[in-house]
Amino acid sequence: MIYGIGIDLGGTKILGVLTDENGKVLKSIKEETGNTNEGERIISNIISIIEKLKEGFEVKSVGIGCAGFIDYINGVVHESPNIKFLKNFPLGKTIYEKIKIPVFVDNDVKAGGVAEMYLGSGKNHKNFVYITLGTGIGGCIVYNGKILRGANNMAGEIGHITIDEFGPLCGCGKRGCVEALASGIFIKNYFIHGVKREIKTSVMEEVKDISEIDVPLITKHARKKDPFSLEVLRISAKNVGLMLSIIINILNPEKIIIGGGLVKALDVVFEEMIETVRLHSLKIPFESVKIEKSSMGETGVAVGASIMGILRSKGVIP
Repeated sequence: MIYGIGIDLGGTKILGVLTDENGKVLKSIKEETGNTNEGERIISNIISIIEKLKEGFEVKSVGIGCAGFIDYINGVVHESPNIKFLKNFPLGKTIYEKIKIPVFVDNDVKAGGVAEMYLGSGKNHKNFVYITLGTGIGGCIVYNGKILRGANNMAGEIGHITIDEFGPLCGCGKRGCVEALASGIFIKNYFIHGVKREIKTSVMEEVKDISEIDVPLITKHARKKDPFSLEVLRISAKNVGLMLSIIINILNPEKIIIGGGLVKALDVVFEEMIETVRLHSLKIPFESVKIEKSSMGETGVAVGASIMGILRSKGVIP
């Protein structure tokens, strides 16, 4: 049996898993990332997690999924929005020099897409799109059974589809991206702005200060039919729906799989989101596509990274 390690390197957590070649999780470790400027400490933590996971196993590869612009061939992170020290950083080489096991680095959403392809809702489907909705919005396009990467490994940056050219400024520096109009950050900021304008909401009966407001709390009150909580989630759902309709019209996928921290929030207004998709999609591709929620859970990116690493060690690029 071949064993691999997968690391989900995020801005708030480092999640590591040991899997067999079929993606079965045998061990897992999660630690806080901490200060994202402290590169040496974070690298040391990653190595420590790998050493603990591989104890008692002959590990053939390590895969790392990380947000940002990744040179997956050379294992270089050119830029990561969540981890400040990763600027043109040879992450793969740096880890390899410490552990002497082949290390492969890729974008975290693409790693999540690999998990869906081999274990999740994308299994047995050659054309699907995996989407993460959370603090940001990302995508992985699987076309004819392989990840569509584009010229710079940046295909799938669906969060930067423009849906309002005069809309708010996005983290990428452009205006009106769907990420700036539907993400977790948008929901929280829009809600707080409304509270400051003295819009009534039952959320304020539960908190002492607006700094305590977050998406799970807004979702909780939306489920209780709080009008303003529902309004904010509906705006996000409508904008996600517009994005999905563009994806459907351009790519005609068999399936769209939605994961990430916002899934529970948008579940409250899921049918309204689907109605927006229907209104703006062409009839035939809309009627043939299945839109589903991911079943991979918190370990999806790490498991996908492990599978990706095992495949890459065999010379296969998913």
